[in-house]
Amino acid sequence: MDEGRVSQEQLGAQAQGEAKPAVKTQDDPTGRKWTWEEDGYTVIRSNARSGPGCHDNCGVLMYVKDGVLEKIEGDPENPYNQGRLCPRCLAFKEMLYHKDRLKYPMKRAREDRGKNTFERISWDEAYDTIEREMKRIIEEYGAHAIWVTQGTGRDINGYGPLMAQYFGTPNYGTGFLSGQACYAPRIFSTALKAGGLFVCDYSQFFPDRYDDPRWEAPEYILIWGNNPTVANSDGTLGHWVVESMKRGSKLIVMDPTLTWVAGKADVFLQVRPGTDAALALALCNQIIEDGLEDKEFIDLWCYGFDEFKEHVKEYTASRAAEICGVDEELIVEAARKIGNAKSACLQWGVAMDHTSEGFITGMACFDLMALTGNFEKPGTMVAARPAYNMSVTWMPNEKVWRECSAPVEHPELCMNTKYPALKAMASTSPDMLLEAMETGEPYPIKAMFMMQNNAITCMGAQPQRILPALQKTEFNVCVDLFLTPTILACADIVLPAACFAERIGITGHQPYALGSIAQAVEPLGECRSDQRIIYEMGSRFITDEYKHWDDEKGFYDYLLRKTGFDYESLKERVWAYPEFEYNKHEKGLLRRKGELGFATSTGRYNFYCPEMLHFGLSPLATYEEPPESPVSRPDLAEKYPLVLTTGARIWGFFHSEHRQSPSMRKIHPDPTVLIHPETAAKYGIADGDWVKLENNFGSCKQKAKLTVRIRKDTVSADHAWWFPERDPEDGTLFGVMESNINKLVPMRPGKVGLGASYKSQLCSIAKIEE
Repeated sequence: MDEGRVSQEQLGAQAQGEAKPAVKTQDDPTGRKWTWEEDGYTVIRSNARSGPGCHDNCGVLMYVKDGVLEKIEGDPENPYNQGRLCPRCLAFKEMLYHKDRLKYPMKRAREDRGKNTFERISWDEAYDTIEREMKRIIEEYGAHAIWVTQGTGRDINGYGPLMAQYFGTPNYGTGFLSGQACYAPRIFSTALKAGGLFVCDYSQFFPDRYDDPRWEAPEYILIWGNNPTVANSDGTLGHWVVESMKRGSKLIVMDPTLTWVAGKADVFLQVRPGTDAALALALCNQIIEDGLEDKEFIDLWCYGFDEFKEHVKEYTASRAAEICGVDEELIVEAARKIGNAKSACLQWGVAMDHTSEGFITGMACFDLMALTGNFEKPGTMVAARPAYNMSVTWMPNEKVWRECSAPVEHPELCMNTKYPALKAMASTSPDMLLEAMETGEPYPIKAMFMMQNNAITCMGAQPQRILPALQKTEFNVCVDLFLTPTILACADIVLPAACFAERIGITGHQPYALGSIAQAVEPLGECRSDQRIIYEMGSRFITDEYKHWDDEKGFYDYLLRKTGFDYESLKERVWAYPEFEYNKHEKGLLRRKGELGFATSTGRYNFYCPEMLHFGLSPLATYEEPPESPVSRPDLAEKYPLVLTTGARIWGFFHSEHRQSPSMRKIHPDPTVLIHPETAAKYGIADGDWVKLENNFGSCKQKAKLTVRIRKDTVSADHAWWFPERDPEDGTLFGVMESNINKLVPMRPGKVGLGASYKSQLCSIAKIEE
């Protein structure tokens, strides 16, 4: 048995009052307090996770007086963020106590969808109604007619599948996110290539961080399709990059926009959106031509290199320069810097997923890391595995909820039959599900249970299709913090969710440490945590044999039962860092049976992926031109001559959240589209003008922001805009369709069901004459 794990016998001993086993940790909690009194405040030390959303869980100090959260600060002792907080977290109080917070369960007649005719009801009535309607749907159409969805961020990721399991439906996932195009394509890439997810090593695995003698700063950080100092995405904080730079790290940046980090780079490759795979393969080819590949790593730990070497010969620097719209000399320079570097790592962003075959882009970028031997050494790509095997808060394995309900009766009915990769992943296709809502084929979707998913505003491509599809269903439930356009459009029952200061929990979304969420204040009104809503609602669909807890604390004790912690012990120490080792592939620590190598079918890193043949694709990463581009559709480009990229992160917002926050709206008051001044002049557009963006899928309006930082042939448009200050009675659903750039994005995945063209469309721009 591994140290840090607890056996069933030990659990039994704990139940009888015997001492818990020692847990192997790196950090010493001696003297660490989770609460204290200071200058008239009660200070609660916690980790910020849950609503409003983000992709991190930073250490916070919450200052409470007379039951009110008066201020929030970063926890300087927490190794994760070391006292730093983003503007959204610093302004958290604005969201917590906002006058428009949902505070009570509500209902509305189905015929009133789109109208603000909600009335307050009790939790019992809400649960009774959901139980009655969902059981009716199950009886009439089958459990697979229910689609359980979630948004991104918060700590709902691993808990949402439990709700679907309670209902007995195989259809669960990110609602209306075409091609599952956020993280899932990269997860698929890394699984085939290296057997799991690997992330940049910024010392985040060590409680003493940059002072740990085992860690070395990466010589080069490749920042690809990511703006980390603003995005702070996927369990990575942008200031880790800055701290590494202070310690000698240099940057190579690939982005169509000159970001702050791009301005600090040794090499900046301002690529045409959607062409990243061609660039990655050209970098690989140049490194091989120069003889800079890591021959020892390739010989000992890689599969299919000879085939890969022959394959990439066609991706010359000159060809990639033409495809990507960058200088050939810069490609060669970047390749030689990477090839000669002692260490390098890849900080990649959602841009990898936002192309029609996004997972292949991820494969090509990982090939670049393997080619140079940048795996499992300090300052390279290291395996990211859940701390203490607590996978539920980050990437739940298939066994997490197995004992909490009966198995789903018909998993074969999961809506994914058109897409082989999704079938292999046992994952749903949002694209197929939308088609089923519209057509009833291969079977109808009659009910939605949507958690933190403002799909019409944010993740859903072609919201003009999603809106009528949602309004056609027989029953919809929404769980959220505020009345959103999606709720206003389609919800029959609304359940109010609690913010992180109002609830308990455990942290997640990254594998570095395990931590607690400590409640600081009572929930507003009758708000409840997402997790409590899930298991309370779900308990009406299971028998007593599947009930393992009686309250929220018991729920987390159940999840922690094999870690050596329970909720109280974790809350008291606030965070716990497991032991960490480099070179795990050389120690048998990556494969289930302890063999050396990577957790792939070959036991090696796969330049050549045999599994790709099963999907009807090349086993080697290849470049494919985006479906709509100046190259693939010159006819379309005549009418829509500019490349459209979307979804870049903004300081004040997390996707469609925080539009209610006065301070965040002051930072960024209007939906904006970045346009190069020369391009704007061509179309008679001045800075601050409202412009119409249009293509073959739809149109919207945004405010022009002129900047030389963007490519001349590209415009970059804000996403997820709505206007909560509008009257919900005005019939516009908070103006959700007016500036919604997703109207110009097709609901259309790649060939295997993964990836979609959110960042590589064509468009035209024109000044709107008032």
